[in-house]
Amino acid sequence: MDEIAFTGGSRIGWVNASWPFAKLSCDGKCLTLSSLGKYEFTPEQVVSFDTYGSIPLLANGLRINHNRIDYPEKVVFWCMGSRTTVLDRIAKTGFVPYGQAVERPKGFALKWSVVVAFVLIWNALFLVDRGIGMPDNRMAPVGRMTLTVLALAFFFASAVKMSTRVQNVVLRPGHSVVEIQSLLTLIQLVGRND
Repeated sequence: MDEIAFTGGSRIGWVNASWPFAKLSCDGKCLTLSSLGKYEFTPEQVVSFDTYGSIPLLANGLRINHNRIDYPEKVVFWCMGSRTTVLDRIAKTGFVPYGQAVERPKGFALKWSVVVAFVLIWNALFLVDRGIGMPDNRMAPVGRMTLTVLALAFFFASAVKMSTRVQNVVLRPGHSVVEIQSLLTLIQLVGRND
């Protein structure tokens, strides 16, 4: 059978992308979820599929249980139609999961000290631009500090994606940058809007 494809949404780790920002495709040998990154699975890397969410049209998902420790544990494709139809069409391509579950590294991939430092710097620079203590609680116009924080966020996410030295500093042992790829891409998108 030819390749099949579905448009929908996704949840990769902690990051959700709503419809139509995800594509699930399968050709029998590879299952691919494209959304803020590309996640590919062979039949031996997929342990099973589970239904996820139970609100029709709002939370109608298909969870891909996999054994790739370099990907986030939670990988969900949000369907617009029937999950059963999606599963049936995947099975008709000849894609049959037979992976074995594996022990995964525990916790969030980033070191908490990095997360705290990022949030503190982000908020401090925004607050400087917003004019804390301005009379009448007026909001200041967007200034240099706001643009600086957006640029710093973009460069931070880019550096984490590209540099193994930076990854060694910010990632917890046993974790991969691919686990937070969708989060880094989201930060880059926000940072590019300066």
